[in-house]
Amino acid sequence: MNAKHLVAAIAVLAANGAAIAQEFVEPGVNFVSTRTRAEVIAELKQAQADGSFNVLDTEYPIVRQTGTPKTRAEVVAELKQAQADGTYYVHDVTYPVIPAATASRTRDEVRAELEQYRKLHPYGVINSLYSGS
Repeated sequence: MNAKHLVAAIAVLAANGAAIAQEFVEPGVNFVSTRTRAEVIAELKQAQADGSFNVLDTEYPIVRQTGTPKTRAEVVAELKQAQADGTYYVHDVTYPVIPAATASRTRDEVRAELEQYRKLHPYGVINSLYSGS
């Protein structure tokens, strides 16, 4: 019995290996470069010089700041504004406070809308994710 399983497994692996070998396409086929070797080498040297070239996956790239940086006073003003309107929070456990929106409909309007919905859908929404069907 084990010999049959072994033969079957080898046959499956051989068929799968043949299929994989047939799908291989050599890298670089039909590739046409738009830059010269000298341009590529110059770009590499520039990246190494300014620190934007990193070799390892564990290194973080250096992100250069664009535009004008904020002053300390601007950052402090933003912090005070966030603390005042409740959008500033310290850690992941604290949820941000979202300012309450003003109601556009009255309670009676919402109840009337609910009654209208119940008349149109007496059994709820069929085939809904939350209906259990």
